[in-house]
Amino acid sequence: MSFRLYKEGQGVWARGSLATLMGATGLYATTAFHSWLEGSEWSRKVLVTVPFFDWAVRVQSVASLAVLMPFVLGGVWLYNRPKLTDFLIETEAELKNKVTWPTRKETTNNSIVVVVTCLIFGLWISFADVLFQKIQDFLYGMAG
Repeated sequence: MSFRLYKEGQGVWARGSLATLMGATGLYATTAFHSWLEGSEWSRKVLVTVPFFDWAVRVQSVASLAVLMPFVLGGVWLYNRPKLTDFLIETEAELKNKVTWPTRKETTNNSIVVVVTCLIFGLWISFADVLFQKIQDFLYGMAG
């Protein structure tokens, strides 16, 4: 049995992003599970000690690797799945060849509009907050 990539060399960025996402999710799940197991007494039990290095293999470590393995195997399976791979290859090709990307000047102008709009809304919300605080202080001052 040999291992071959489906359409090797195509869709490198999209497939790489998929692999990175699967790896990051697997690492997060593994570390979260590992830290969750730290509270239990049985997870700290040593299963085997590696000779010559004196490394202790604990239940917690083996269980954490058992959580990581489905993500790794699932990532390899998804990476080579023809239907998904064709979709990722076509998506990457469309982004490279068919999408009209804005120029640097357009991007700069649009970014300035967004920043100015955020500043205006921030000032408006701050003004409304101060105004309502003054009204609240005035009303509670009359009642007290």
